[in-house]
Amino acid sequence: MKQLSVLIITLLFFSCQKNEELQENILADYIELNNTLEQADLIACAGGKEDGLFGVASEPTSVFFYPIEGATDFRYFEAENIADSLDFSKYVAKDLSSEPIFNGYLWKFNNVPFAGERMGVVTYKTPGKFHTCTPIRQKTTIKPTEVNPNLGEILTNGTTPTFTWEDGLIKESVIYFQVISDEDDNLISGTYTFEKQFTFYDLENVVLNITDTTSLPVLAPNKDYTFTMMGVSEDNWVNLLIQKEFTTN
Repeated sequence: MKQLSVLIITLLFFSCQKNEELQENILADYIELNNTLEQADLIACAGGKEDGLFGVASEPTSVFFYPIEGATDFRYFEAENIADSLDFSKYVAKDLSSEPIFNGYLWKFNNVPFAGERMGVVTYKTPGKFHTCTPIRQKTTIKPTEVNPNLGEILTNGTTPTFTWEDGLIKESVIYFQVISDEDDNLISGTYTFEKQFTFYDLENVVLNITDTTSLPVLAPNKDYTFTMMGVSEDNWVNLLIQKEFTTN
């Protein structure tokens, strides 16, 4: 019995010693420190240009992510070398400002200027789960996001408008994210399509839906709304951003 107690104490000692060597600011270690939680994914992408997508030159890159209900402890890790994209030991935590968008339905980290390209990973936790996103290749100075509302068209049809768009200068988008928001910036619907077309609220061509589906989203007649569309490449970079206001009839 005494020998068993000594063995247990020894195992606990080495287990604690191992954990003490792990560093929360290294992504591979941080994942290991949370290995008792169920591993899960999260939705994230990034876009940027020299003067910023939202006109803030000191924050040229925006890292967007969707925090599901119960998400806490948002963190951002970055690798400086593109060749290390799948080596999580090379991702280091970066202390960035962050803020809600669409009144908290989505969230974004505000990345500071850097030369060349970087890889980024977002993490958060929900009860019993640890979430990481697919690595995001950030190309702010290499392939800046094109902001061009003229590439989008809106056909108003009562309260079921149809939105169409064309690719911009960078024709590498493989999926398109659409948000319809109201005058108070509340997200009404959030959908992804492979096609360059979406009709509210027809889900026939929708491949991913982040809309709150506890009730059917509707648009009111004779009200102002905003259509936002992001064309996203396979490496999670936003090639095109379109924002247009419209009024239902």
